Amino acid sequence: MKIGFIGIGNMGEPMARNLLLAGHEVAVYNRTLHRAEGLGKQGARIAVSPAEAAADADVLITMLADDRALRGTVLEGGGPAIGALRRGAVHISSSTISLELSKELEQRHAACGQGYVAAPVIGRADAAAQKTLWVIAAGPPDQIARCRPILEALGRGITVVGEEPWKANLVKIGVNFVLASMVEALGESYALVEKHGVDPHQFLAVLNGGAFQSPVFENYGTRIADHRYRPAGFSLRLGLKDTQLALAAAESAAAPLPFAGVLRDRFLQALAYGHGDLDWAAIAEIARVNANLIPSLEAGG
Repeated sequence: MKIGFIGIGNMGEPMARNLLLAGHEVAVYNRTLHRAEGLGKQGARIAVSPAEAAADADVLITMLADDRALRGTVLEGGGPAIGALRRGAVHISSSTISLELSKELEQRHAACGQGYVAAPVIGRADAAAQKTLWVIAAGPPDQIARCRPILEALGRGITVVGEEPWKANLVKIGVNFVLASMVEALGESYALVEKHGVDPHQFLAVLNGGAFQSPVFENYGTRIADHRYRPAGFSLRLGLKDTQLALAAAESAAAPLPFAGVLRDRFLQALAYGHGDLDWAAIAEIARVNANLIPSLEAGG
């Protein structure tokens, strides 16, 4: 299948590579072109614009940071991808975006005779490289069926959550809210036991060995106990963005998320220290700052 792939970042690069390994023809575009050079050496065609990546594609995949990046690439700009994508082609958006933009994309693609499937993924860059992402998909059944071989090439499993694409974005926002809440709870618990002289690594051994036995707790718990936030698998800045998406979705449905407000302020406090590019697990350090275990986030990041 001919695939256009826009967004060759930490997540997009290994995802596009897995599509090449699955035997698909892949044209890749990234705003910073040199990020795509490695894929070019592995058989991808490097496009010089979003429109070129979309032209002749059966399926266009986007993996971009936020609403602004996706809108500027697909819907707006000097040569938006939607204008080059042929009738009958399908756009798979794997970005974590607002419900409003997902609904707009569905409408705009329908007006152009194109398909649209939302398929955000669960997992960090290492999971993308190992093809162990979990795909959350939503869209018309015929389009989901058509895109399934591509989605299967990206991860270890797929959950289809409905025929309206925005529902996949909602589920991803909910998952990230739970993960951020877990990180905050770990940070506060670690600060509590550390303040009383207990090693956070010992606390994690009890917490995950006796209560959860979860690789997610093990991954994040170890990262926080080690104060290891570089390189970022998912940045603080993006964590703030996703928390704001959760608050917006909550407001639109009159579904209060009081703890999301706490998380937003944690991310804002971390950004106030100038560390937006640290891994988002670094919000756990704010609890250590507040407990006077460290003077500022920089000391723990």
